[in-house]
Amino acid sequence: MRPTWIPIYVGSVLIGLAAWWVSPERWKLEPTLALFLGSALYFGALHRYVRRLAENGAPVRWGGLLLGVTLRAAMFLALVALQAYLCFEVAPDADVRGGFVLAATWLVTQGLIDPRRPAEN
Repeated sequence: MRPTWIPIYVGSVLIGLAAWWVSPERWKLEPTLALFLGSALYFGALHRYVRRLAENGAPVRWGGLLLGVTLRAAMFLALVALQAYLCFEVAPDADVRGGFVLAATWLVTQGLIDPRRPAEN
């Protein structure tokens, strides 16, 4: 697989840092969360799309790749924003650790253990 994923992953981490930076101070988010958010963005929303485009053997068309990545990233970030609002503003005293552990485990498993599909011809 070509290293097409590297700039997309770096961009995802930078987006995570930007999201952390603009988050309200009252949420008391740690900077390491930005790295997790960027990694979750890549592995949860972009990994399979980027991998599929890189494996098809054709030269990567960056315009089409960036459009697809942007749409997927926007959907992911909208879901993150909704969940963060609900957790930090609507129900700040709710204990959501169990759901977080399950969701995080699912995401990491998808990114690291997900079997590679053979290239489609």
